[in-house]
Amino acid sequence: MDKELRRLNELLFSAFTFSSNVWMFKSRDEMIKYFCDHVIENDNCTGVVVSDENGEHYRMNENVLKCKYLNYIPRVFSVVNAEYCECENVEHKLLLSIPISNRAAAYIFLKEADEETVQILKDMVTVLSRAIENLEINMELEAMLSRLKANLQQLEYLSDRLRNPLSVILGVYELKDEIGTDKAFEMVRRSAEKIKEVLDNLSDAEVKSKEMFKKLSYDNI
Repeated sequence: MDKELRRLNELLFSAFTFSSNVWMFKSRDEMIKYFCDHVIENDNCTGVVVSDENGEHYRMNENVLKCKYLNYIPRVFSVVNAEYCECENVEHKLLLSIPISNRAAAYIFLKEADEETVQILKDMVTVLSRAIENLEINMELEAMLSRLKANLQQLEYLSDRLRNPLSVILGVYELKDEIGTDKAFEMVRRSAEKIKEVLDNLSDAEVKSKEMFKKLSYDNI
């Protein structure tokens, strides 16, 4: 009993450490590796695999890769008895199959398991899922802010481009009697075309900015 209690306390401490620190990582791969490192520390764990959306497997025991359940992304949490796994050279009685997202899942092979252990491991996967989701939202926000900054710089550049043709038009108006009507009209026409070109670019930038904010609002509903 003391041994089981000590093992459970160690798992709780490992889960607490993982849940506290996983948010600091800046990449999906680092988060998943950190998760695997903490889960495999449990003496009751034979192997842990995370099947990620990029198709890579993060593993601690290569034999578990022969498990047929790794070919499927679970929709719900499930506990599979080892006799249905058909894994070779893998000592375990249970397989925890836990979805992380629509395209990723964690598979944890356990020699023995009680309800407390299963719940703790399930909660750790939930934390991993939330951390990955939070990371990707922040990365998308940073990318959008970067694009928005680039758009604002473009708008500033285009605004400067408007000043030259406007200056020409104002100058032509003041000198129209000296340069003649035909020449004045031609200079105004060329300046007006430049203004139209700049306004078209401004319109494109406006559309892109609106689409960006629309996507940002939709993703955060």
